[in-house]
Amino acid sequence: MGSAPEDQRLGAGLLQVLRLLPAVSLTGTVGLLALMALAAVLPVGFVLASGHLVGLAPAVVDAGLGSPDGAALLRTLAVVSALYLGHQIVDQLSFVHGQNLGRRLDSLLRERTVEACMGPPGIAHLEEQRNLDAVSLARNPSPGMFVPGGVVLGLGVMLPPRLAVLGSALVVATFSPWLAALLLLGCAISFAGLVRYFFVQVKAGLAGHGDLRRAMYFRDLAVTPPAAKEVRVFGLVEWLGDRYDAAWREAMSPTWAQRRGSRASVTVAIVAVGGIMGAGLAAVGLAGADGSLSLERVAVLVVAVRQTLTLYLDQNDLAVVYGAATVPALLSLHERMGRSAHRVPAPAVGTVSGEDAPPAVAGLPAQAVRFEGVEFTYPGASRPVLADFDLEIPAGQRLAVVGPNGAGKTTLIKLLTGLYTPTGGRITIDGTDLADIDPAGWRHCVSVLFQDYVRYELTAADNVRFGAVHAVEPGDEAALGRAAQRAGAEEVLARLPLGWDTVLSRSVEGGVGLSGGQWQRIALARALLALDTGARLLILDEPTANLDVRAEARVYSRLFDLTAARAFQPAVGRSPIGGEAPVTTVVVSHRFATVRRADRIVVVDGGRVIEDGNHADLLAVDGRYATMFRLQAARFGPPDDA
Repeated sequence: MGSAPEDQRLGAGLLQVLRLLPAVSLTGTVGLLALMALAAVLPVGFVLASGHLVGLAPAVVDAGLGSPDGAALLRTLAVVSALYLGHQIVDQLSFVHGQNLGRRLDSLLRERTVEACMGPPGIAHLEEQRNLDAVSLARNPSPGMFVPGGVVLGLGVMLPPRLAVLGSALVVATFSPWLAALLLLGCAISFAGLVRYFFVQVKAGLAGHGDLRRAMYFRDLAVTPPAAKEVRVFGLVEWLGDRYDAAWREAMSPTWAQRRGSRASVTVAIVAVGGIMGAGLAAVGLAGADGSLSLERVAVLVVAVRQTLTLYLDQNDLAVVYGAATVPALLSLHERMGRSAHRVPAPAVGTVSGEDAPPAVAGLPAQAVRFEGVEFTYPGASRPVLADFDLEIPAGQRLAVVGPNGAGKTTLIKLLTGLYTPTGGRITIDGTDLADIDPAGWRHCVSVLFQDYVRYELTAADNVRFGAVHAVEPGDEAALGRAAQRAGAEEVLARLPLGWDTVLSRSVEGGVGLSGGQWQRIALARALLALDTGARLLILDEPTANLDVRAEARVYSRLFDLTAARAFQPAVGRSPIGGEAPVTTVVVSHRFATVRRADRIVVVDGGRVIEDGNHADLLAVDGRYATMFRLQAARFGPPDDA
């Protein structure tokens, strides 16, 4: 990150926060400004009243507290006390008000971050480095965990004293305009030096944010459960500690270097402030000594001179600058993702008909899915995963996709579900380009069990219901039970102490941990629930990788029976196309024996389909499929056969 972009970010971020505040709460913003104005004015009034109180003291000593001067002193003391108490109350109100307004700003920006990440229908944007850095910066902008809402609170605390400097300078100007001008000039020069010192450190810290994110990765590996087993078994604790320390030092070294290089300018600024303040106090003292100023005036001016040069940079300044620096990255992410979000606009009632109407989504595919010359290259990669890929999948067919690792099988699934967009060619559903179909509607037609499915640390009911939250109401255990039975998960559920209400995580009190095979049955039930609610395309990516051979055979047998052409009748609600709707099944697997019952098997390698046919046909061809099948089958035969 260069210096110019960082300068722009630091300035633009503060302006963007100020523009967002009225949208967060107009009355809250006006209230905070009013409190800040009071917090700036009250100290100046306190200085003037305190000086007057000091000026009355000699006369009261001579005349007594019961004299008119004594009564005036008591009245002034009451004013001083009221100003002091008012200042303390306003400070507290400003703090609480700024904190609440800042939290609401954080809430708004968190919503925009989620919108930015969830807006596009695909997932390619979540793998781009600049987007990952922006999200990371928004979530953890600095080692001190400063957030955009801290800008509001910081401004409420740091601005009033700085505004009070102007009031104090006006008081000094009544004694000497030249001294007031000198004090303000010294204040501006020294403050500019301190701000520069401060900002270069912040810029250096932001420049090292990528290394900081890497340091946090090493830290999380050491302290979070997913990696805990390997970290301990392989003795990685010390290694992770060393890597964390190295990454942290790499991230912080620019800040430390800037801090060391700027010490001289900071020292000069501090000495300059001290010299100017000393000169101002000396001038006031000499004028008081020769009788040119009364005791009251001396008391007022001494405090005003000191207050004019009250300079400091503290935690609130850090909160303002670091918090503001995150906002441009976050808002640009929101804007960028908003532009890339694919949304099919809903037509106005009565204005669209015939060929101009958007394609109906429910019940797809009813005819066929086609890959037509599809090409796809991952962002940042030099070689395509799929190249001139052609494949037609008739509706109702049970297709198995096999091939070596890296052949493009999982990429094919991600393209078919709309998580990625082809970089060449197109995918059509019943003749309609997938890019022209509403992504949300299409995903109601698709049910997927990914190889890296999510193990939600929620209830068993939630884990299954997530397959069709749009159609299955909470508590509909009948629908959940049918899906679980089809997935062979009845035994898993029978062992849960609270049944469907059991949380599937040992990290929660009363929760239960599942084995890999048990989790796979729960995930499969989630996918099958979508079929119960009208999904017509079932995609399974290594759905039985965690099951033993017998359980795997049972699951595949059940799946192929359930998804036989025109044999699956949705159990929840009505079929969107009426009657018995065909279910198209695409299974990706490395286990050849289990896909033998598929209507059709395609072998993918090098980004293309190289063989196509049923099990018997492909064995007869004696090509790649036959070779891989025999090699895998030999592992289960007698040693001599191998």
